[in-house]
Amino acid sequence: MLTIQTRGLYYKAVNRRIRESLSRGEKEIVLKDVLGQRYIAGGVRGDARFTVHGTPGQDLGAFMNGPEVMIYGNAQDGTGNTMNAGRIVVHGKAGEIPGHSMRGGTILIRDDVEYRAGIHMKEYLDQVPLLVIGGTAKDYCGEYMAGGRIVILNRENRRESPVGGFLGTGIHGGTIYVRGLVEDWQLGPGAVVAGMDGEDRESLERVVEEFCREFRMDQTQYSLKDFTKIMKKSKRPFGKLYTPAMNLKTEKPRHFNLTPPCEAACPSGIPTPVFLNLIKEGKVREAQEFMDEYTPFRMSVCGGVCPALCMQSCSRNALDGPVEIQRLARDYYPDFNPAPPKEMRKEKVAVIGAGPAGLSAAWQLARRGFDVHVYDRMKDPGGKVKNAIPRERLPGEALERDIARIHSLPITFHMDSTIDAGMFSKIQSESDALLVAAGAGKTKRINYPGGERIGSGLDFLMSINGGNAPDLSGQSVAVIGAGNVGMDIACEAWRLGAAEVTALDIQKPLAFGKELELATKLGTKLLWPRMIDHLDETTIYFSDGSMLKADRVYFSIGEAPEASFLPESVYRDERGYVATAEDSFQTTNRTIFVCGDIRSPGLITDAVGQGRLAAMEMAAMLDGKEFVFPRTVPVEKKRIQTVCFEAEKNEPDRCMSCGTCILCDTCIDHCPQGALSRNGALFTVDPERCTMCYTCVSVCPRGAMQPDYISGVTEGEGRVLVEAQKVAEVE
Repeated sequence: MLTIQTRGLYYKAVNRRIRESLSRGEKEIVLKDVLGQRYIAGGVRGDARFTVHGTPGQDLGAFMNGPEVMIYGNAQDGTGNTMNAGRIVVHGKAGEIPGHSMRGGTILIRDDVEYRAGIHMKEYLDQVPLLVIGGTAKDYCGEYMAGGRIVILNRENRRESPVGGFLGTGIHGGTIYVRGLVEDWQLGPGAVVAGMDGEDRESLERVVEEFCREFRMDQTQYSLKDFTKIMKKSKRPFGKLYTPAMNLKTEKPRHFNLTPPCEAACPSGIPTPVFLNLIKEGKVREAQEFMDEYTPFRMSVCGGVCPALCMQSCSRNALDGPVEIQRLARDYYPDFNPAPPKEMRKEKVAVIGAGPAGLSAAWQLARRGFDVHVYDRMKDPGGKVKNAIPRERLPGEALERDIARIHSLPITFHMDSTIDAGMFSKIQSESDALLVAAGAGKTKRINYPGGERIGSGLDFLMSINGGNAPDLSGQSVAVIGAGNVGMDIACEAWRLGAAEVTALDIQKPLAFGKELELATKLGTKLLWPRMIDHLDETTIYFSDGSMLKADRVYFSIGEAPEASFLPESVYRDERGYVATAEDSFQTTNRTIFVCGDIRSPGLITDAVGQGRLAAMEMAAMLDGKEFVFPRTVPVEKKRIQTVCFEAEKNEPDRCMSCGTCILCDTCIDHCPQGALSRNGALFTVDPERCTMCYTCVSVCPRGAMQPDYISGVTEGEGRVLVEAQKVAEVE
């Protein structure tokens, strides 16, 4: 249990201490002398428990998802704002809007609350939020309520009504229970008093029991017959307000681009429609230079070993199959090296790790003119991409083409360098910023009895690529772990002469795509669920009494990072991964950044994307600027008018440019009022002519004309993709 003395601490400092403590694995946190610090437990997930002594500030537990918060004192406004799951208990009063937009979980407040308690509460599937108010509530309790339950216990049993006016105004879901008198004049529009049934009584009985147990009160003082039930008037309480003759839209439509599905699915964040639109315009070199903004691994990763999440998300799947993005990455591979930086900078940046994450970051930093030094224990750069992926899936020449382009930049490589604590300290002292992209190279193991003979699947793959492949002729091979790496091990075992290969797992295998297809085609058997009990020199024995003969056994249940060289100022979580904020790559030591598998396990393309963003954050820090994590707002697939796309044959032309305007003027041609006009890439909507009929929204083939209610997007946030070079910069 950790105790934090908050007296005199600014709320940001308190919340930073909380996040750091949680990242280290703390589960119980006590906050002493709290006085107005906001956002305590905000956005926290999992099973943490907070004990708060004092009066927390606004939005306690906002967006919380799982923890328990005990407050010994009063709470201010917005308690449990938009919380998703968990439990908040207030041993006192609460201010305005407790439970605002609450989506799940429970809030128990011992005493009174102020105005608009439970406003916009909602429920989803089996998530039914509960707000219990032990005392009274003022006006507009349950306003615009869409789901969940509000219970007002009136524990002092006041004769006057325990609620104010406008109770349940605009209610269209959920239920309010009030212990005491509720007059008709107190009900808001859309709310009515309803009869109680058996389900209501059972529910209330459980609520009262929980409340009294928590606050050590006598449950017998609450008689269920004293409660009044308030709910919505009908299935459509406001149906009469809507008529076909009324135009309920109040905002003119807007023109801007949203994130296409392929880009949203790509961990490297590559906006493929920009690349392909430039090719369609005949600007091939500009398209190739644009891709340099995102990745140096176009042949080996984009065009090779990536599972092509972009193609899986392609809207064209609804018509005739996805655009062949992987093939296009190879077909339009540049025959020139990237342009060198216009000027060199004096800042020295170190990158530890020459795998996909480290090389991606070095590529970006070198292109910006920094003095980049890369360190790695291997003799050649490439990391797992070079040393662990079978050559059948990734030919060596493909990776070498990418590596050669990286080498063309002014990057200093220090290969065959083992990094220990002393070496790390020396590198850090010589660098203005340091990125750790050392990956996760330590094979995870389970200590089964007799399991000493189980080898590392990663070491097995690396030995093959290093020219030291074992001879498996006629042998039976078992792979523990049936993910994609397990399938690579299986395929290599077959190639080395294995007579039988079996992949085992305790759950449904996670392998998918080309790796699974190839392994099963070769004859790999998948057994699951299988719990291993023990092994001897020839056999694996399972807990269900069955067994499997295996001459060779390899682990493939993931890898853990080896970060013992890092200083104590860099926090790691309970699994050994280096902890950072969600939208940052900066560690608890502000000059040290991390990316790739040492931060969180993922695909190779995850590592490439993280390397790029980490480099951009480092550059922003060295420039004294704020780093803004790039935001994606995916276009809704229902906005894509697939009927407009059928006859395209040329592969780049098959891209529908989802969410991305190509200035086709369909919206202008179809506007019945002539309210739309365009000057270059700038669209204008005449407010005098526009009737908000949204015809332009309906006819836009790509979803680039947006309705006024599009979630979370403001005017000007869209990107004009014809100005392709600007897209690469994170503002």
